[in-house]
Amino acid sequence: MVHRHARAVVSVETAAGRWAVADVTDFRQFVLTGTSGALWRSFDGHVPDGELIDRLLAAYPDHPASARAECRALIDELVTLRLLEPLHRPEQEQADDAGNGAAR
Repeated sequence: MVHRHARAVVSVETAAGRWAVADVTDFRQFVLTGTSGALWRSFDGHVPDGELIDRLLAAYPDHPASARAECRALIDELVTLRLLEPLHRPEQEQADDAGNGAAR
């Protein structure tokens, strides 16, 4: 799956690795820091989520075994909060279905 920042969301890096995120439709505001901020920054609507997670975890070689699942849970929560929106790419879905896509 590929995600991008939702169209009604604005964000700004307020300090190194600290992102202020706001939904302009209902004025909800969030702050993402550390690895959450790094993952947020990486959503561009082009790179599959699994690849983004792989890149993030490569930057932290001593990450806990639960890190991949925690990244997936964060993505799910950001979608639930309507801060991220999925982009459905047929070629990616076909690769995932065939078992050739990025690990989930």
